[in-house]
Amino acid sequence: MLKIRTKEHYFELLEEDFSWRKKELTLIKQRISLAKTNHLLNSEMRAGILLLYAHWEGFIKTSCNNYLNFVKYKRLNYSELPDNLLALSLKSKIHEIETTGQHLIHTEFITFFKNELNQRASWSLDKAIDTKSNLNSDTLKNILSVVGIPYTDFELKSNLIDEQLLKNRNTIAHGNGDNLDFDKENYLRIHQEIFNLLQVFYAHLTNLVVLDKFKIP
Repeated sequence: MLKIRTKEHYFELLEEDFSWRKKELTLIKQRISLAKTNHLLNSEMRAGILLLYAHWEGFIKTSCNNYLNFVKYKRLNYSELPDNLLALSLKSKIHEIETTGQHLIHTEFITFFKNELNQRASWSLDKAIDTKSNLNSDTLKNILSVVGIPYTDFELKSNLIDEQLLKNRNTIAHGNGDNLDFDKENYLRIHQEIFNLLQVFYAHLTNLVVLDKFKIP
């Protein structure tokens, strides 16, 4: 797996990933705007919803993984991590506590927490960000809590995400999208609002690194 060791490398990957997605989304939006017949318009809008969702899930998953990759190779100690990243780094230990009734395991965890927080922190990147291939607002909220982004900027858009993007995407992906629940005007609105959310997400991920929010001051 790629190791992201510098801020410059992180920002380069973030911009690179966002740029190609922006180009594709701009292109599909133009094609929908220029569609001349209802048949072509419906075809383009079905493709547009699928592509819009793919970039919604893809950018969030890729960029968050890159962020956690970058922080991992900062080689910080447990005691230097904010609560969200400390919870991530101790996830396996917490899971062991939750699934065992052995007092010895509980005692070992308390001993670790009291005496060993100056050890080097680490975590697995494989399952740290799980979109469940169904990135609804609840899953998004959980992912934001992992990386340390407040949910407030996304909370009022839960209906947009769940009912207008994800529900339509699932309907189309399952082959039932002949009669769309939206018209051209609605599609363009959904498209722009989801793109705006991606831009907000991009800004948050930038600020996390610019402001060194991945470590305790």
